[in-house]
Amino acid sequence: MIRLPKKITPARIRESIVQVFFSSDIPFEPLVGYLYNILSNEFTLDYLNRPLPSPRQAATGIADLPGRFEINIGPRHFFFNEEIKIQLQPDTSLIFNCVGDYLGWTQYSDYIKRILSRLSETGVIARYHRVGVRYISEFANVDILDKVNFTFNLSTLSGDPASGNFRVEWHDKSHRIVLNLGTKLPQPPMLLHDIEKVDFISLIDVDVIQQNLDQPDFNSFWDILEKAHLKEKEVFFTLLRQDFLDSLNPEYE
Repeated sequence: MIRLPKKITPARIRESIVQVFFSSDIPFEPLVGYLYNILSNEFTLDYLNRPLPSPRQAATGIADLPGRFEINIGPRHFFFNEEIKIQLQPDTSLIFNCVGDYLGWTQYSDYIKRILSRLSETGVIARYHRVGVRYISEFANVDILDKVNFTFNLSTLSGDPASGNFRVEWHDKSHRIVLNLGTKLPQPPMLLHDIEKVDFISLIDVDVIQQNLDQPDFNSFWDILEKAHLKEKEVFFTLLRQDFLDSLNPEYE
């Protein structure tokens, strides 16, 4: 078992997306009302004025990454509080994400688990069919290609790339893994925490997917989701060169 850090400081996660595809005996439009009845004591439903990221997060350059996650596609059935937001998609999926800074998996997963278990217990969710765990981490003023165990060779390249996006996909047992690296992406002049001028950013985007499920049991599905999160974490940390990881102030259990 690879020894993985429980956290790095400061946290670099800018998007912490968990998407759950399910089937329900309730048609989509009434489903919004059922969700509202179940979640309204903890969350606000907002069709239009959904929570927006902070100005620093909004300008991260994530839009430049291929295969990017578009949270504003389709009807805007958002449930949110001060810490997390949930979107119900027309493809009968729920998308979870943190509103601001990443909460850490313990607190974040507690939200997700309580919500999904409640929806299962009340019969809103009949079966689970697919899960995706996608984390996008941002590094200011870092050429990420110099910091990761990832190489490429282009015979016509006479120098180092000024910027670029690199994508690779593979299967690891039951998981489909999609890795996107965005290196030295242009960034409008800005300050990071009022200390460091940000000239460019790099992104590490790891998406772990398990599909073709037909799982009616919530506890079994939750085990699948936990394993997908662990796989995402493994891919991220094993991708980093050890000297770079050591510079990120890793903390271990």
